[in-house]
Amino acid sequence: MKRILLFAITLVFLVSCDDGDIIVTSFDFSDVNIELCRTGSANDTITFNYVFFKNNSETNESLALRLNTSQPILTGLTGSTPYSFTLGVNNKLVYRRFDGAPTSSYFCNPIPPASPVSIEEYVANDGQVTVATLGTLVDADEIPTDEELTLGPDNLEDYDGDGIPNYYDFDDDGDNVPTASEGVEFLEDGTIDYENSRDTDGDGLPDFIDMDDDGDGILTRNEDKDRDLNPNNDVTDESAGPDYLNSAVAVDYEVNEYRAHPYQITDVGLTINLTGVVFENQNADEIIRQESLFFGEYDASVVNTTVKPAFEE
Repeated sequence: MKRILLFAITLVFLVSCDDGDIIVTSFDFSDVNIELCRTGSANDTITFNYVFFKNNSETNESLALRLNTSQPILTGLTGSTPYSFTLGVNNKLVYRRFDGAPTSSYFCNPIPPASPVSIEEYVANDGQVTVATLGTLVDADEIPTDEELTLGPDNLEDYDGDGIPNYYDFDDDGDNVPTASEGVEFLEDGTIDYENSRDTDGDGLPDFIDMDDDGDGILTRNEDKDRDLNPNNDVTDESAGPDYLNSAVAVDYEVNEYRAHPYQITDVGLTINLTGVVFENQNADEIIRQESLFFGEYDASVVNTTVKPAFEE
């Protein structure tokens, strides 16, 4: 994903002290990449701590943002409505200055290392954080995305109606058999060759968009004797192949469930902004206010994930 860095983090903090002096604290993280640590919360498999941090080894400074959330900020694309968080008990932004160059272990370990030592620290317990997650959703069925925007004679965007658009649905017809294994053929220009793609029952619908591949009146999904959501390994007659491709075997096991769908998100990028940030030092006698702070952009490249479609009878 190609994005333009709108502006770098270059802050000049004016700090009011009890004696009336103005302390100017400048730090620059504009050329420092964002790093990420993610850990699960105790007794909770859904909520994670996401720690985004920037280490400036030249000045021994760091800026770290911790978000404690169950929101899928790495895998759930936001479009025009970013994720929003309030800084406070669970979500914190911390500026630190060390007596040596910090490393990722300071943020990624449950117990920070003994060295370097933080000699100055400001914690922001007030402010708003927005995280915009962009990327491209793709499946692994080898069909070009443009070809999967619509499928079949009715040009459907979600052919099986499972809530997952064709272009990242690895099982386009919802029969629990991956599209990539259903004999899709392509023309020289890369478009789908509907005429020569495998059509077991000869009904004019290729297997990859046919919910009853062998035409025996039993949906392919339901010809799953062991109900493991994989019709490919249910074989009554070895010479004929799986039961869902053998019209001589027609037993309905009523498998009213979709298998989990793996997919990829490529070019993943998170844009993190903060507003109304209020920092306090450790003694709570110095306050730094920052109305607008661009934390930066984090690139995750490729994220592998899965989703299990809800089955609606």
